[in-house]
This record gives sequence, structure tokens and C-alpha cells, in this order.
Amino acid sequence: MDSQERQRQRKARLIEAGLAVFGEQGYHASTVRDVCGKAQLTSRYFYESFDSMEALFKAVYVTINRELMQHTVMALARCEPEPEKLAEAALRTFFEFIRDDPRRARVGLIDALNVGQSMSDLTGKATQDFAHLIASFIRQMFPRLEELGLSHQMIADGLVGSNTRIATQWVAERCKTPLEDVLRNAQAIFEACIAYARAQEATLKPPAAA
Repeated sequence: MDSQERQRQRKARLIEAGLAVFGEQGYHASTVRDVCGKAQLTSRYFYESFDSMEALFKAVYVTINRELMQHTVMALARCEPEPEKLAEAALRTFFEFIRDDPRRARVGLIDALNVGQSMSDLTGKATQDFAHLIASFIRQMFPRLEELGLSHQMIADGLVGSNTRIATQWVAERCKTPLEDVLRNAQAIFEACIAYARAQEATLKPPAAA
């Protein structure tokens, strides 16, 4: 391996160690020594890739969100193009992602809100990316909602917000509530929006012939 590849692998080890340390101890209780010990690297190699613990935390957060987005897009691609089934696929992916490794939730849903302003900006951007994904499906399924003064993007923002709140409470109780119960309640919010969107579009006149 050349030096660049060795550095890339060391950085990946530090990010993996960061997830373990932040996920178990929390950001504010973690140190460079903790991360280096977990990664079995010296502090010299830490500062080769990151100039601070906050920079490492950002890298861990970005990695988690990238993985979640990839899982979500793959689940949606395999799903039948029906609103209820798409919602169920996306929600199941999200809650299983959290349940399968609670450290992701500690980083992404709890500590990310208490690291600093630059981290708040990053979480806002990540949340918006998921809202844009949901909005694109709402627009595809219910293209005429805006004729009624309803915003695809605003509805998507609200749905993401409800998911985040439910997930945060679930993590706070250490995921004691069974996954299917959490999923059923989160799904109820989406299905209520779907039913409302169908009813509203049904009130519209058919589009004029070209």
C-alpha cells in the first residue's frame, strides 16, 4: 500500500473507533486518548486526519447518515410504488438501523444536538436531505396538492420531525418498546397524511385536456 492508502485506512479506523467511543460514552465525556486506544493508533495519527474531536464527531455523523440514506434508498427501490408501502419501507429501515446499533442513535439523535453551532448546521442539512427525499415521493404520488395550497416540502419536514421525535424517545428508553409497536405508531402519522392527500386531491377537477 502507498502512504495515501495507509492514511485512508487509519482514518477509517479512527471513524469506527469514534462511533464506539461516542456511542458508549457520549461526545463530552470522550477524549483523543479514548479514541486512539480504541483504534490502536497514536495521537500523531489522530491529528494526521482530524484537527479536533469535533472534526472526528462530524466525520462519524456523516458516515452514519450516509449509511442510513443508502439503506433507505435501496429499501425504497425494492418497494412497490404505493404510498403506504413506501412509507412502511422507509420507516422500517430507519428504526431497524437504530435498533441494530444504538450507538448510531446516541451520535445522530442526542449528542449531535449538543456539540456546537457548526454541528447543528450539519444536522440541519442531513435532516433536510431526508425531507427532500420524502418530498420527492409525495410530489410523485400526489402531484396536485399544491393546487390546494399544500406544500410537499412542508409536509415532508413535518413527517421527518415526527420520526425524529419518536426515535429520540425510543432511544431514551433504550428501545424497550417493541419495534413493531414503534413502527405502527410512526406509520399511523404517515397514513393519516396519505389519506388526507387522497381526499384532498379527489376534490379537484380533472386536469384540462391539452
